[in-house]
Amino acid sequence: MTNNYQKAISCTTEENPEGSINIGMAITAADKKEIYHFRYQIYIEEMSRPIAKVDHVNRLLYDELDEWGILLYAKIGSELIATARINIGSIHDFPRDEVEFLSLSTFQDCYSDGGDHKFALTTKIMIDPAKRSSQAFYLVIAKCYELCCHNEVHFMFGICNLHLIRLYEKLGTHRYGKNVFLPDYGLLAPIVLLIDDIQHFRMVRSPLFRIARKRDTVNTQAAEWFHTRFTKHSPIINSQIVTEEDLWTVLCERLACPPTEAITILSKLSVTEAKKFLHCCSSYVQCDSGQLITTQGDICYSYNILISGRLKSLTFLHPAKEYSLPGCHFGTNGLTEHNKHTEDIAVTSSAEILVLSGIAFQKFYHSHPDIAHKIVQNIISITQKKSTNIR
Repeated sequence: MTNNYQKAISCTTEENPEGSINIGMAITAADKKEIYHFRYQIYIEEMSRPIAKVDHVNRLLYDELDEWGILLYAKIGSELIATARINIGSIHDFPRDEVEFLSLSTFQDCYSDGGDHKFALTTKIMIDPAKRSSQAFYLVIAKCYELCCHNEVHFMFGICNLHLIRLYEKLGTHRYGKNVFLPDYGLLAPIVLLIDDIQHFRMVRSPLFRIARKRDTVNTQAAEWFHTRFTKHSPIINSQIVTEEDLWTVLCERLACPPTEAITILSKLSVTEAKKFLHCCSSYVQCDSGQLITTQGDICYSYNILISGRLKSLTFLHPAKEYSLPGCHFGTNGLTEHNKHTEDIAVTSSAEILVLSGIAFQKFYHSHPDIAHKIVQNIISITQKKSTNIR
């Protein structure tokens, strides 16, 4: 390990003053094995991920990035409740696939000195189901952020499933490139956290702002380069930046009518209620032709709406099943339940979709119960009609 890594390790254990969640780093083989088993429980047993390289005999999940990554954990007493992995190194340290789909070569252009600058990749972030409303997620991400600051990293990368986009954009990340499909994990969005973009943290009310604002030295050059290179002319709609009215305007234009007329799940909602729901629960996502959006057997955590473009089922071919009507729902219901997808659905013509996150909907239900109740009733009604039609 380098000196910087040794320094980073020395500062990876702390106690959350607001409770009993302790953040630390796995150093011993036993600590790492416990994390690998925890991953197996979440990804394989809970989420039914079809991951190819898994030790099913010992119920462990690990890969080559664990060999040099920093493995963080969150514990309450001796109980492991969360984990994350962060790899910090130069572009030459990362596998070729990661370099390609994260576009790390492009980010090298940020530096004009030709130096071997460091990047960070944060992956394998998992929280115990019973603790997902706790501070565990934020605390492990905050530790990753601190490690980046300590190692003079300007870009912390990650990839996330589409239903998690809102969660990470709330932290302050940006989408910046094309989605990528990984057979073990589905369709993923590359994301990056700009370590020194304190203004953006403040704008989106990121919980990381509390740490970022206390930093003594901030170099905004990397953040400015990113916004010039990626943000200024990007079609990506950040869920935390777009206003309620602007999102509604975009949807009206794309659908050629008010969303309340095109999207069945919004029936019986007023325009005001529909605006609030969509702004609080959705992510607007562009998908390229050929991309697989849903995979049969994967658990669904969102409710997906086609806004433009064309999709087709690769499962039901005779007769051919296609999705081309703006506003139509595709896939299974992951907003109010966790069901498994029954179809492989792919993009046949560049598409825009609205991803309604089940995670966001849980919070929305507490803050806007009347609107949420109408949504639930609409889903029940839609499901019953489909069931009647099948008979």
